[in-house]
Amino acid sequence: MKLEKKMIDQMLALPDDKLWQMFQLLSMGSGLKVGDKVPEPSGMRKLRAVLEAVTDSDIGRVMELIEIYKRTK
Repeated sequence: MKLEKKMIDQMLALPDDKLWQMFQLLSMGSGLKVGDKVPEPSGMRKLRAVLEAVTDSDIGRVMELIEIYKRTK
């Protein structure tokens, strides 16, 4: 599944617990592990702020970096 800004914008409409579940799934799909527990509201506000500001170019670059990381493991 290719991650795009449009998908992130749709995720931002979800409540915190569902947004965190989606974030976990996307992270695991990329080989990354985030905590199981939903962050405190202040942490979720920070996550939402980052996700709101991200661009398709940012997403592309992060995916490139994840692939580099995987190759060096």
